[in-house]
Amino acid sequence: MRTISLVVLLSCFVCVGQSSEDLFREGNNAYNQGDYDRAIVYYDSIHSMGVHAAELYYNLGNAYYKQNAIASSILNYEKALLMDANNSQVLNNLAFAQNMTLDRFSPLPESDLKKTTDRLLFLTSVRGWSIAVVGFIWLTALLFFLYIKSGRSGTKRFFFSGFVLTAFVAILALSAALKQKNILEKTRPAIVFAQQEDFRAEPNLRAEVLLNIHEGTKVFVQDEVEDWVKIKLINGAFGWIPQSSIQYVSFAAE
Repeated sequence: MRTISLVVLLSCFVCVGQSSEDLFREGNNAYNQGDYDRAIVYYDSIHSMGVHAAELYYNLGNAYYKQNAIASSILNYEKALLMDANNSQVLNNLAFAQNMTLDRFSPLPESDLKKTTDRLLFLTSVRGWSIAVVGFIWLTALLFFLYIKSGRSGTKRFFFSGFVLTAFVAILALSAALKQKNILEKTRPAIVFAQQEDFRAEPNLRAEVLLNIHEGTKVFVQDEVEDWVKIKLINGAFGWIPQSSIQYVSFAAE
C-alpha cells in the first residue's frame, strides 16, 4: 500500500503544469500498461480542470471497471452518455458493469408511443441538441439573407421555403434540448455507492425497511429531507436512503 500511495503522490506532482491533452495521453499510457491507479489520477487531473468529455468519462469508467469499482465505473459511463447518448462502446461497457451489480429490478412497462418519443428525444444529448440548434439558426439566417438578396421569384420561393423549414427544425431541436434537460433535472439520476443500503418507507432509521439495494444500482432522486433522499427505482418503487449513499450523475458542483 505504501508503494501505491507513493506512485499516486508522484503522479500528482507530475500532473501540475501539463495540458489536458498531455494528461489524457499519459492516462492512456498508464491504462495500457495496466497501471489503473495512475491512469485514474491523470484522468481526474483533467476533470479537476473543469474539462468534461465523453472520452474522458469513458476511459475513467474503464479504469474503475478494471479495479472492480463497479459503482464508480457505472457513474462515469452514465456521465459519458450525458454527452454522447448513443455511443455504442459506452453502452456496451455499461451493460457489462451493470451485469456485475446484485440488484435486478424490472422496469415499468411503457407504451410504444412513449418508447418512440423517448428514443427521438434522447437521439442525442442536451449538448448535441444545442449544437444542432446553433447550426440550424445559422443556416436559417443564411437562407433568409439569400432570400432577401435574391432577385428571381422562383429562387426567392426556394430560399423562403428553406428558411421556414430550417427555422421550424431549429425550434424542434430547441424544444428537444429543453425537454430532455427538464426530464434530467426532475429525475436526477444517481448511483448507489454504499455496498448495501436499507430502502426505507420514511426518512428516519426507525422506519420500515422495504428492501435492500446495493452498490451500482441506478436510482432517481425525487426529494431531499435533511440527510435523506427520496428515490425511485426503475420498477416504480419509492423509498428513502441516506444522501451519503449516492453520487449524482451530473457535472454540477464538482
